[in-house]
Amino acid sequence: MPSPSRITANSSTISKVNQTAIIDALKAHGPLPKARIGELTGLSPATVNRLTTVLLKERIIVTDGQEPSTGGRPSLVFKYSGRSRAVAGIQLRAEKATGMLIDFDGKVIEHYEVPFDAVAGETPGNEEQQKAFQHMRLEQTLELFDHLLKVGEKNGTPCLSVGVSVPGVVSGEDGIVGRTPELGWPTLALGKILRERTKIPVVLENDANALAFGELRRGAGQGASTLIAVLLGNGLGAGLVTNGMLHRGASSEAGEIGYMLMDRSSLQKSFGDLGDLENRVGAISITKAARQHGLNVPAGTLMTAQDLVTLAAEGNPVAQLMADEILDLIAIAIANMSVLLDPELVVVGTNRAPVPDTVIDGLTARLKGRIIRVPPLVRAELGENAVLVGVAELALDQVSGRTYVAK
Repeated sequence: MPSPSRITANSSTISKVNQTAIIDALKAHGPLPKARIGELTGLSPATVNRLTTVLLKERIIVTDGQEPSTGGRPSLVFKYSGRSRAVAGIQLRAEKATGMLIDFDGKVIEHYEVPFDAVAGETPGNEEQQKAFQHMRLEQTLELFDHLLKVGEKNGTPCLSVGVSVPGVVSGEDGIVGRTPELGWPTLALGKILRERTKIPVVLENDANALAFGELRRGAGQGASTLIAVLLGNGLGAGLVTNGMLHRGASSEAGEIGYMLMDRSSLQKSFGDLGDLENRVGAISITKAARQHGLNVPAGTLMTAQDLVTLAAEGNPVAQLMADEILDLIAIAIANMSVLLDPELVVVGTNRAPVPDTVIDGLTARLKGRIIRVPPLVRAELGENAVLVGVAELALDQVSGRTYVAK
């Protein structure tokens, strides 16, 4: 039989559970006096009095005036404040790492960008130099990770968890990131590396999944049960939400639409790091094709699908032809996903400026009459920070409901 210590909670655990009950009541019902808190939580007046004092001291709740007097001493009214606790979000991209601290009320406290010294796929040099650049990107990522945690402590908003998005597949308990051409990394147990640097929870997620989750929680997908989020970045990925939850698949590879086969000729080829669709619309392929067609792409940079669309909108005829072909291919990918998932909407986002109307309108026009029902196509409401907000929301999920009061 298990020992009593394994089946009972100590006083500290009970106190934290009760504190969380008070916080949940305030979040659900708004500002409340002590008596009403007791009614909603079932806690005794003495317990409510003691725990609200603790929560006030920790700045997790604040006073919000007084309840109208009924003849006795007016009772203080309390409300929840998420400003005293934070989570961190980090987004890794080909050209830089971006990080932010966001409090439990959703307010961005700090925002940082760390440019990488070279862009993967454009880095010159031999194999030894390539490995040096790979290592440098990892070191810069770790420095940003450590910096966010230190800033949180210094500001009095300790970071309770960290979410990190990567442009690749994440699998396993060690947070293994599959080979990521955008970063020039081989398979890397990034989750294990980061968790060895801190005791707080660390969440790793694919960037398209983070986009989908962020838009579901705080953006265009609020209230939706099923949606598709398409991320037009240096590559092309999709985040899938079904029944209000991220759908990652058996091997965490759901949404890797860069590997969609686009026509019969695809069956005659083999694909490695980049799949068939990625080889056609990814930044590395677009950059190569753009230079072949005479477009000016500076050395050390990559041209993305959005760059091409922007250039086309400025009247460049070569860019227009290339953009039309890319939108055709993206529309086919959205059509295939839509007939399989029947989503309520499709959210299209990028890592940069908002998606132009020409892209949304162009994709919608290409789908009309080709599938049973064309779902509404909308731009990501969270803009260029959509992935960051999404991965921060995933980090928040690790601690909400149980560590509002964590030390």
